[in-house]
Amino acid sequence: MERLGHQYDSVVIGAGLAGLAIALRLKKRGQKVLVLERNPTPGGKLAEYEWEGYRWDRGPSLFTLPEQIDELFRLFDKDPRVYFNYHKTTENCRYFFEDGQQFTFFADPEKRQAELKQHFDKDTLASIEEYIQQADEQYNGIGQLFIDRPKLKLRDFLSAEFLKETPKFMSRQLQGSLNQHNKRHLKDDKLVQLFNRFGTYNGSNAYEMSGIYSMICSLELKDGTYFPRKGMRSIVTSLHQLAIEEGIDFLFNQTNIQLSPKGSSYQCVSNENTWDVVNVVSAIDHLNFYQNILGDNKAVGKYKKQERSTSALVFYWAINKKPSEIGLHNIFFSSDYQKEFNQLFKKKQLADEPTIYIHNSSFINPDDAPNDGQNWFVMVNTPAGLQPNNEQIQSIRQHIIQRLQKQGIDIENHILHQDTWTKEDLEVESGAYLGALYGASSNGKFAPFQRHGNVSKKYRNLYFCGGTVHPGGGIPLVLKSAKIVDQLMTQNQKQ
Repeated sequence: MERLGHQYDSVVIGAGLAGLAIALRLKKRGQKVLVLERNPTPGGKLAEYEWEGYRWDRGPSLFTLPEQIDELFRLFDKDPRVYFNYHKTTENCRYFFEDGQQFTFFADPEKRQAELKQHFDKDTLASIEEYIQQADEQYNGIGQLFIDRPKLKLRDFLSAEFLKETPKFMSRQLQGSLNQHNKRHLKDDKLVQLFNRFGTYNGSNAYEMSGIYSMICSLELKDGTYFPRKGMRSIVTSLHQLAIEEGIDFLFNQTNIQLSPKGSSYQCVSNENTWDVVNVVSAIDHLNFYQNILGDNKAVGKYKKQERSTSALVFYWAINKKPSEIGLHNIFFSSDYQKEFNQLFKKKQLADEPTIYIHNSSFINPDDAPNDGQNWFVMVNTPAGLQPNNEQIQSIRQHIIQRLQKQGIDIENHILHQDTWTKEDLEVESGAYLGALYGASSNGKFAPFQRHGNVSKKYRNLYFCGGTVHPGGGIPLVLKSAKIVDQLMTQNQKQ
């Protein structure tokens, strides 16, 4: 085994989006950085899949706050457009309901109002825009206290900044669930269901999570959604290219990473190499890190007690048809949303009638499918820890086909090819404990305060970023977690 001594200032474990982002930030501060990844390529869940002229983004499909990606290039005085390009979409999402009603939420408020005017009365329309505006104010007020800074400590609650927002924290919005909040502010059951859906953005239950999470919709409906011109995977490939150019070292296929504390530093062993480093950043699922890399059974026991977010079953379908009803983002709602989430979280079973999400990137990027086809990423939520068997997968597939038929979309004989992504795949490929997409769920009013922080209280110079730690999952929050770690490391080195 080769000992490479103090060759690196920091080791980052995990080459997903969080790992790439923190590696770049540390490099900008003059550190020599090594990134260790057990997979053969970078990207984590932002992988891709191809089959005979069809291409799919394997994981996340929603892209907001693209300026966060641009910022990483500008740290090094690089023009982001040389590496990475995107454009704003005109549609946020197309919604389909059990009774056959369907409508589109457009990015432009006037166009959205014109579309929804065909379905709702004047007062209901006003309630939608008022809700979105309030969500944006919450995001820019309370939200900034949570997501742009380290996890709040007790002393933070006495700060002037926090006390200014205290009335909002004491409101019914925090005390009640997201569903209760939505029922108070929206004047139609379909709209309540639609805005309850935003609870799934961090894999949680709208009937259990705090109403404060109504702010989640702000990024999509106020700031807008975007699409990378070469697909979501291009986020990773462009950042990895930048990292290589700036001299960040990567080792892939590192299947045996072990970490041993040595005072305020660490001995890191990976495959056949050993390094002594001061700083370690975990950019993977924190439970996976504690269990398989650090070997801290006490921490494993503590965090295993937290309820997990949902997992997913994804179908990758090559369709030799171009249904005009299917846009970039599409939601086909179940008839009983509360029953669906009760089954997922309370009964820990597959929903009898799951809500269906379809992402069709060929709607924007025709290179992702042949001229006569579409590439469908079709997802339903599943409970963390539950691996559907072949019979259940086939049953869900048939449910999806029948649900689409009810909406007038017939694709049963037009699926040329199918691949799947399940709970077990998520565990193996991304290290997600129990296949949970976002780590712990946000169910319960105190969930934000119980989420794993970005710096260890037990181990010196050990930091955490990524979707399973503060401030949460999804591309914008993952990138914010890397920025927070950078800030914390800078503060600690000054002390």
